[in-house]
Amino acid sequence: MSQLQIDILLLFIMSFSAVGLLYLFFVEYQRVRHISYIKKVISDKHDVTNEILSETKPKEEKISAMAKLKILMLKAGMTFSPYVFVMIFIAFVTVVGFLFALFLRHWVGFAIGIPVAIFVFYLVMDGIISRRKKEFNRLLAVSISVLVKMMKNGIGFEQALVKSIEVSSSQMFKDIFNGFFKEKNAIGEEEAFKNLNRYIDSKELLIFALAIKIGRASGGQFSNTLEKVEQTITYRKKMQEKVDVVTREGSFGSYIVVGIAIFLYFSMNGNFDGKLHKYFMESEWGRFQLLGIGLWVFIGMIVNKMITKVDK
Repeated sequence: MSQLQIDILLLFIMSFSAVGLLYLFFVEYQRVRHISYIKKVISDKHDVTNEILSETKPKEEKISAMAKLKILMLKAGMTFSPYVFVMIFIAFVTVVGFLFALFLRHWVGFAIGIPVAIFVFYLVMDGIISRRKKEFNRLLAVSISVLVKMMKNGIGFEQALVKSIEVSSSQMFKDIFNGFFKEKNAIGEEEAFKNLNRYIDSKELLIFALAIKIGRASGGQFSNTLEKVEQTITYRKKMQEKVDVVTREGSFGSYIVVGIAIFLYFSMNGNFDGKLHKYFMESEWGRFQLLGIGLWVFIGMIVNKMITKVDK
């Protein structure tokens, strides 16, 4: 391949990449506008609800670091010893720091790898808790729908609640409410609902507990109160599904940008007879630059995730 052909090929690749990036920036702009609209809708719809929930939500007390760790593990569905969790955390941070130092062939890699590992560990835990919360809210919406239908058919609330939990296909959901039923008989329904917050930090669950409290206090048609709760939670479920779609679109766009960067690297490395790879992998300054580029891309993906995140 002649030098002219190489130059034309590089010009084509760079032009194609530039157009692709401009298109992705435009799509990103449209997506951010859509997310802002969703945030406004959710905020306007639930201002009053959130104010009520903030008053009824159990206030956090000063507790020890180990107790906080146990609560974090419960929210993630982890039932093993907190000391084992700490050992896993230390081992993960140490291994990542060692790998960074091994890549850079310099002790600075360990200093860079430790905070990166801590942040990645946090993201993993946050992802586990978020997925568990979404799954719980989805199953709670289904159970409340079953509960309302059974009560309208003449079945009592207590029996209908037990049956609506039993028909769930999720063992996680059943285990959480089985603990609730045991505590309910020992410490009362209201306190048992408060203790559920240790396992799931869910606004939907707080709305359900508040509705039961109001329904028992006011009397009348309890099923009508729960039917309104069902409509509210169903609405929140639909909004969450819309948010998930927008978030997936954002993640897909980020992966495309990363893919273009990797494609350009290998394309240019091939055209320059491996000199690019040799510089980045065999020189100390090149390895630092490559790691910096990788961390910059990683930070960009995290920022993109934060932009698309909608608190509900």
